[in-house]
Amino acid sequence: MGMSLYLHPLFTLDLNKVIAVFQNEDDSAVTIRTDDQRKIEVATDSPEGAVELLNEVADQWEAAVGPLLRHGKFVFLPAAIYSIQVEGEEVYIYFRDHSVSFAFPVSEEALEVLAELTRRWQEAIGQRVGG
Repeated sequence: MGMSLYLHPLFTLDLNKVIAVFQNEDDSAVTIRTDDQRKIEVATDSPEGAVELLNEVADQWEAAVGPLLRHGKFVFLPAAIYSIQVEGEEVYIYFRDHSVSFAFPVSEEALEVLAELTRRWQEAIGQRVGG
């Protein structure tokens, strides 16, 4: 696979190495995780600016590598995911060396999100849903 670069005024990034891009809560920064355990935090002027940056990176990333798994302000490379689990009210997405999590008010909602993410993960990797 050829190199696809994301060009930002402060850095250049090989999109083929990205495994996750997300914005925590209403933070004004975007976090980019790479397959070599790097964590790049990019500050913006506002939470809205972070959403714009997140969408810009995700759109270019998806054009470079194919379907991504999106949930709210979280975007993941399906092939990099090892597992998706629920622990209480939190959903964890595990990669080789780290995880990303998000919490819900009740465990039932977390279980519903687990089912939805699992279905979309199966679709993204081309596995028939239900088998």
